Amino acid sequence: MKDVRLVKKNLLIMLVMIIGMPVFLNWRLDAQIDVGAVPLLMIVNILGLILFGNICTEEEKYPGGEVILLCAPCSKKILVAVRYLIMTLFFLLCTAGYEAVCLIMNRDVLHVWQIMQALSVYILLMGIFIPVVYKVGVVKVQYLLSGTVVVVGFFSSMFTNSAFYNSMTDFLYRNQNMAVAGFGVFCIVFLLASYMISSKIYERKECV
Repeated sequence: MKDVRLVKKNLLIMLVMIIGMPVFLNWRLDAQIDVGAVPLLMIVNILGLILFGNICTEEEKYPGGEVILLCAPCSKKILVAVRYLIMTLFFLLCTAGYEAVCLIMNRDVLHVWQIMQALSVYILLMGIFIPVVYKVGVVKVQYLLSGTVVVVGFFSSMFTNSAFYNSMTDFLYRNQNMAVAGFGVFCIVFLLASYMISSKIYERKECV
């Protein structure tokens, strides 16, 4: 609820983008072109980074809020876990919106391994940025966050047309169970490692 209240001014815009971006991408792309999980990858990472940046920026606007959080009647590990939970739920919301748009526009929905592919990249980015922001604050990395949004959009579109992407997609399609397992293991291991690092950093903060 705290995160929702912090970004409530931009919440409607974010919800519109969750539906609007898939509609725009599917409208612009030829139905015969198989781009796989690239559109979902672009949507969740771009919007996820924007949401994360907005939440952290709003938190740092109110220094007293940090003290209240640190004095809250729950452990710091739970506070950190909630941040990861919020960002994971946001991924699920974007994925549900994307799949719903594909069904309505009569496009092929994504396979599980393709969703896991997008999730892996999403967790990679979030798993890096969350502990970094806990350590140095969002102000010091806001330009890096903004630059990453641009880079994700640019390289995702370029990556789609590469021979490497086509060969990798073909391999994963022929080995879907292995792809799901591999992406799943990566997501769990990297997420746990990132969470442990974030918890260690956050536990060192004091109510001063």
